[in-house]
Amino acid sequence: MWILWLIVGIAFSIAEMLYSGFFLIWFAIGAFFTIIVSFFTENIIYQSIAFLLVSLTLLITLTRYFSKKFNSGHTTLTNTDSLIGRKGIVTTDIGKDSFESGLVKLDGEIWTALSKNGEIIKKGAVVEIHEIKGVRIIVSEIKTQGGLPND
Repeated sequence: MWILWLIVGIAFSIAEMLYSGFFLIWFAIGAFFTIIVSFFTENIIYQSIAFLLVSLTLLITLTRYFSKKFNSGHTTLTNTDSLIGRKGIVTTDIGKDSFESGLVKLDGEIWTALSKNGEIIKKGAVVEIHEIKGVRIIVSEIKTQGGLPND
């Protein structure tokens, strides 16, 4: 009977790897624990009770702990998401009409930019990136007091 519990444990382990939500792993551990129980009793009811007790106890007690531990809530922004909030310098005027885009230099790269509020932003102005739509950044002018951001 232990082979059945081994298969169940492996199936739950594979499902957890695919799902990865700290939910099915407890059933895999319960199945592996039940392998030990199966050496002491052939009764499938006792084995099933052991499986359910261990699995549900682990599910109730440890899921919240491990979810908090591995999902710290701190997200590292990558790729274009990391540009939000950064500052750049306008290299070509950004026009009032949404079809009149300008250019912004940010970390040595040139980006096509649109004004967030529909305002005209002149060349040399310091802007902050608010969002990214497709390949364009949406910016607003920052009124600086004599200091340009690093580019």
